[in-house]
Amino acid sequence: MSTQTLASQLSELSIKLVIYCWTPIYIIGILGNLLNIITFSRRTLRDNACSQYFIGMSIVQIILFNSLSLTKIITNISGYDLGQTVAILCKIRSYLFIFSLGLMRQFLCLISIDRWIMSTDNARIRKFSSVFAVRWLMIGSSVFWILYSIHILIGFQTIPTRGCTHLANPSYALFYVIQFTISSIIPFIIMTMFSIFTLRNVRNHSRIRIASQNTAPSSTMQFNLPQNIRRRRYEMQLIKLSLLQVIFYVFFSTLGTYYLLYSVITNSSKKSSDQIAIDVFLNNIALLLIYTYSSLTFVLYTLASRTFRKEFLLTCSRMFKYLQNMFLID
Repeated sequence: MSTQTLASQLSELSIKLVIYCWTPIYIIGILGNLLNIITFSRRTLRDNACSQYFIGMSIVQIILFNSLSLTKIITNISGYDLGQTVAILCKIRSYLFIFSLGLMRQFLCLISIDRWIMSTDNARIRKFSSVFAVRWLMIGSSVFWILYSIHILIGFQTIPTRGCTHLANPSYALFYVIQFTISSIIPFIIMTMFSIFTLRNVRNHSRIRIASQNTAPSSTMQFNLPQNIRRRRYEMQLIKLSLLQVIFYVFFSTLGTYYLLYSVITNSSKKSSDQIAIDVFLNNIALLLIYTYSSLTFVLYTLASRTFRKEFLLTCSRMFKYLQNMFLID
C-alpha cells in the first residue's frame, strides 16, 4: 500500500479547491460585478460620488478575476499552465493581478474616506465629495497603479524548478514581499481608521436629530424636510454599504496579510519540501478568500441597501420587458 506525502496530499486538495470553489466563485463573481455596474450606472445612483467608486471597483474586480482565477480554472481543465513556462504570459498575468488588487484596495480606502466626508458636519469638507473629484481620483489612482506595477514585468521570471515566480532574484524577492506586505497593511489601517470616524459622525448625527425633534422647525425646514429625509436615508445606506464592505474585506483578507508577514520573517529560512507545500497551500487559501470577498459584493449590496434592491429590480423589469418585446416583434 503506497503512502502519499504531505506535499502530494496538499496538491490534490488544491485541485479539488479549484473544481469545487474557484470555478463557482469565478462565475458568481463575474456575474455579480456585471450586475453591480449595471445597477450603479442607473440615473438614480450614478449621480452620487460613492456610486462611482462602486462602479470602478466592480470593473477592477472583473480584471482581478480574469488575471489569476481564470487561469487556475483553465489549468485544471487542460492540465497544463502556459503561464508557468512562457515568460510573457507569466509577466502579464502577474502584472494584472498586482495592478487590480492594489487598485481595488485603494478604491476601498477612498470609499471609506468619502463616507467620512459625507458624514461630517463641516460643509467645506463635504464639498470634496463630488462626482467630478471622484472621477479624477479614480483616474489618478489607476495611472499610479499602472505605473507602479511595472516592476512586476521586470522582476517576475519563469524558472524550471518553480515556474512563474518572483524568487529568481533574491533581492527582488525581498523587495516584492516587503512592498506587497506594506501595500496590504496600510489599507487595513486607513479603512479601519476612517470607518471609526464615520461611525462616530453617524452617532453624533443621531444625537442631533433627537435633540432637534424637541424644537419647532421653521417653514423652510418643513418644506424641505421630505427631500432632506430621503437624501439622508440614501446617504446612510451608502455609509452602511461602505462599512459592511470594509468589515467583509478585513475578514477575508486577514489570512493573506498574516501570511505576507510570515513570508517576510521566514524569507531567509531553509524549508523542507513539506514546509514549502504548506506555504503554497496557505497562499492559495489566502487568494481564494480574497476572490470570495470579490464575488460576494453583489450579495452584500442587495442585502444591505433597499435602494440598490429597488434599482436592481427595476433594471430586471426593464430588461424583461425589452426581451419580451423583442421576441414578440420577431
